[in-house]
Amino acid sequence: MVSWWKKSVVVAAVAGGCVVAGSGASVADPVVLESKSDSKITDDGWVLGVSATELSANPVPNLALSRFTREGFFSSKTTGTITGTGTAPVRTGYIEQGLQVGCQVDVSSGATLGLAMTLGPSLGISLTGPNAGLSANVGPSISAQVKPGTITTIPLGSKDLEGARASVSTSNMHIKIDGCFGAVSIRSYSMIAASTATSDDSLYVYSEPTWL
Repeated sequence: MVSWWKKSVVVAAVAGGCVVAGSGASVADPVVLESKSDSKITDDGWVLGVSATELSANPVPNLALSRFTREGFFSSKTTGTITGTGTAPVRTGYIEQGLQVGCQVDVSSGATLGLAMTLGPSLGISLTGPNAGLSANVGPSISAQVKPGTITTIPLGSKDLEGARASVSTSNMHIKIDGCFGAVSIRSYSMIAASTATSDDSLYVYSEPTWL
């Protein structure tokens, strides 16, 4: 299973916005975010480690030149490790990478999130919900409810640990947010989870939030 892919995330809302973007808008410099990492020892002696590196966000003037659209690109790499000498064998372990979107928006009917991705040159997959697994279909199909002052979490990919280390990398993921009233911020998360006969453990790290 490959550990990289291209993605496009679209968040659509009904409410009007107040962001002005036009032909005279300038492109901002990419924002390089600080790497994050953490580790913990499980009750049965394994050492779980997770890190988020290669973090950057690049807000750009939206391609449609709409007053109500935010657009940008985001990159992140999640790495997870299981080391040490635990007293019980690890049955399952995996890492997950995702994005959290915060928006001051009044969307009583919810929002639609479109996600299209490819793994390698020809394999296409789609996610049919925020917690959906991978399938063999192609096309955007994520839906989520967005309410004022809430945070929408979008899992971007996961990978099983078949050894002591695994990684998932997202480079220049396209983000477009329509109809958002007020400030828009994004933050990535990276997670590792492991299960044994005696313990279930997970560990998260989060990037610094940044404006889009």
